[in-house]
Amino acid sequence: MRNEVLKVLHNESSTAGVPISFWRHFADNEFTDAAKHPKVIATNLNGHRDYLDAVNVDLVKTMLDGYFPYPFHNMNNPHDLSQLGQVKPLKADDLWITGQVDLAKHQREIVGDKPLFVTVFSPLILLFKWALIKHYEEALTLADERFFDLYEQNPAIVKHVLDVIADDQIKVIKELRAQTDIDGIYYSTQSIQDPRADNHKFFTEITEPVDLKVQNAINQEFEVNILHICGFDGAVNHLEWFTNYPLQVINWAIKADGYTLGEGKKLFGDRVVLGGFDNSRKGILYSGSKEEIQSYVRDLLFEAGTKGVILGADCTVPRDIPYEHLNWAIEAAHEF
Repeated sequence: MRNEVLKVLHNESSTAGVPISFWRHFADNEFTDAAKHPKVIATNLNGHRDYLDAVNVDLVKTMLDGYFPYPFHNMNNPHDLSQLGQVKPLKADDLWITGQVDLAKHQREIVGDKPLFVTVFSPLILLFKWALIKHYEEALTLADERFFDLYEQNPAIVKHVLDVIADDQIKVIKELRAQTDIDGIYYSTQSIQDPRADNHKFFTEITEPVDLKVQNAINQEFEVNILHICGFDGAVNHLEWFTNYPLQVINWAIKADGYTLGEGKKLFGDRVVLGGFDNSRKGILYSGSKEEIQSYVRDLLFEAGTKGVILGADCTVPRDIPYEHLNWAIEAAHEF
């Protein structure tokens, strides 16, 4: 099956049905820092092992639980611009870099020969989404607001931090290529969810350059990669702003962003598309019957076609989703 899935990832036709995949977090709190709580790595790996034993996905996007927080060394307050201005690149042997590589190696052992994509987050997400709020205590959108507050006060310092994080992400990417046999990168990015940043000028001056810096490095190391335009928790993105992004497979929230799989495929110049299912508890994948879920699979494929189409969800599925729901969707995709 691996070769058939690779054909679809390369925008070729397959005779083995439509590939489909879903992914979920395994740590109770994905923002747990492995440097402080190393047991989260065992939780990550054991979770993947049990999940893949239960759900027959065609490709695997692994989770980075344990390495979400970027290590702002020698500072204790990412809200303080004077401290942010002193941020320096990580050393090559920093645990945040080497730990991600080791995690990917162990994940490959669990995944076997299925195509494997490892997560790399946008520097914007690592700075504003996960350094500026208390997770599970404060709203995600508060992070966007605080990020733009910092940007308004001192754009140069914010750009400096983004460049430093981008360079460190590139170090991770290069080490993943050199030390593992993963198939590619799943790059997660998102527009700033603050009205002051909701304009194309900000996107092209701040968001796009740092994203392109990392994505160009990804493409230098791996042949096929996934662009995840994140719509988690209701975030909305202007999908048309991302068409200049160079990764090969595109994943987005079809309802929130207003483009079906078929429409998105046209928007992105007939690139491979991935998704279709609402990942929330309100979606049919979580709450639907077998008949409803399998009928929805067929509806997605009648609309988008089968060439260069991989079914999945907008983003991470809930931890408590019934696995049989995922397998119902997989069964219908394979039989289409």
